[in-house]
Amino acid sequence: MRTPEESGGSGFGVRSVLLAVALSLFLLSTSIYIALRLGALPWPIIFSVIVSAGILKLVSRSSPASEHEVNVAQAGGTIGGLMASAVSFTIPGILFLRDYMDVEISMLDPYLLAAVCVTGGVLGVLLSIPLRRTFVDEEKLPYPSGAAGAEILKAQMRGGRGALLIAFVVLMAGLFALARDLYIPMGITATSLATYGIYLTFSAMPLGVGVGYILGPRISINSWFTGAVAGWIVIIPLLVMRDWLGSNAISFVQNAGLGIVLGSGVGFFVAYVLPRMRRIFAPLFKWEGPWYFKLSPFFSLVSLAVLIAIGVPILATIIAVAGVWVMTTIAARMTGETNIDPLEQFGIIVGLVALGTYSAISYELSYISAFIIVTFVAVAAAVAGDIGHDYKSAYIIGTKPKDIVKVDLICAVIVGIAAPFILNIVLNGYADVLFTAQMPAPQAQLVAGSIFGFAHPNAFYAGFGIAFIYEAIVRAFKRDVPFSAMAFGIGMFLGLTLALLLFIGGIIRLFIRHRGPDHEHTGILVSAGLMGGEGIAGFLTAALFVMGVAMTTASHAMIVVFGLAFVLVLIYTVWNRRW
Repeated sequence: MRTPEESGGSGFGVRSVLLAVALSLFLLSTSIYIALRLGALPWPIIFSVIVSAGILKLVSRSSPASEHEVNVAQAGGTIGGLMASAVSFTIPGILFLRDYMDVEISMLDPYLLAAVCVTGGVLGVLLSIPLRRTFVDEEKLPYPSGAAGAEILKAQMRGGRGALLIAFVVLMAGLFALARDLYIPMGITATSLATYGIYLTFSAMPLGVGVGYILGPRISINSWFTGAVAGWIVIIPLLVMRDWLGSNAISFVQNAGLGIVLGSGVGFFVAYVLPRMRRIFAPLFKWEGPWYFKLSPFFSLVSLAVLIAIGVPILATIIAVAGVWVMTTIAARMTGETNIDPLEQFGIIVGLVALGTYSAISYELSYISAFIIVTFVAVAAAVAGDIGHDYKSAYIIGTKPKDIVKVDLICAVIVGIAAPFILNIVLNGYADVLFTAQMPAPQAQLVAGSIFGFAHPNAFYAGFGIAFIYEAIVRAFKRDVPFSAMAFGIGMFLGLTLALLLFIGGIIRLFIRHRGPDHEHTGILVSAGLMGGEGIAGFLTAALFVMGVAMTTASHAMIVVFGLAFVLVLIYTVWNRRW
């Protein structure tokens, strides 16, 4: 008897797997840069779908690729973005504690971190299998990005010039970003407004506009931008008027914003998950499935052994693995309903439980062990939560879920090994601007602050309480509110520079939605190109810098490379009359 995972069209093959691996490594590299610079990472599935369809159509003219083959390739490709978000949102917090809070802590060895990433990634994939049956097959949760990816895939396979459009936009965005970083790397600051407590820097960042478009008005305008205005146009100027130092006022607002972000995640857990504990967790124990489903309990024991071997105490390791089983379920449900997966918060919650447990029994858990736990949980939550988008796309297209599982397991191992080393390249290349407005890495600061403490704990607790109550009320009344407390808190933390860019992207999408809805898909293609172009330009420049090339020389070299690539794509387009 065939299981639900084995029903559907097949797309698993050498061609799709090789493309999935290549795309996952590309997304890993660019997404680490994007996550550190922007403080957020849009769902990689849209970009992965578009690129997978375009490449497979270009290289498979003698043997046309099917929708299922593209779906498998994009599913594996997205793992790179998910792994990037997990390591970028957590590990840099070690540097923040060391360099800004004078904590004696050393960066985790990349080989040990690779073991954590691979273990968390594989366990996340395995635990997602029963969750797919519950949340995709039975409850039919929307998983908006997965549904959108499926629609884009269907449109791409019918024809179009999406791949060439993205190539042009990627190269143009990369050239623009490289030139900007050479001549106006810090943007233009409105110094005259600082007297009034308004700290605003204008930055020409195509990446931010693209993200704002893809996130849409609900997040980019109603929530993120509103949070930035509340914090940086209202609260900070009021505090400065009361003779607060500007830096102190900014710290106050940022602590409150981080509290809102964490309070929103915990509020969802308490208000939504706890009342449904039995129904949500039952699938993890009652379903009979294929062999890879039965690996979940066994690989949980493997995870215990790996964490203990790395140096995490036994009790903390048990808490971490048990926490993964809980948090992956929450992540899958939350992603399916809200399109948001606060993976670092799930890691923080489990990390705080471990720290609290050790404190209660008068033992000490080291900061590095706490970071390992947070990263392990974040990786698993990222994969198990966001893989739901791939399952949703497979559900709509009719692709065999088993193929999604297999390609994701392969890519989880490969990008898990590569992630720590690529992260080190970016961190070393941009060490001088890390934790500044140019590369704030806010989630890593959230992790560090949650573990070590905040400058204004009362502001953090107030933000936490307000967001917690808000989530409880929204869940109680079951209303679809066009507002995200989590995005509001991120806007408060990051300030006006990025919020303005996201606002522009959201306004553009709102305008197109009302005046030319047929072009909304084209806007998604352009936005994906804007994000990919700046991300890959930033990563390649950082890689050259780490290899010993001066940053200015590296930037000029990349301008030449991107310029030549643009000319080649233009020649290809004219020669084949594809435009």
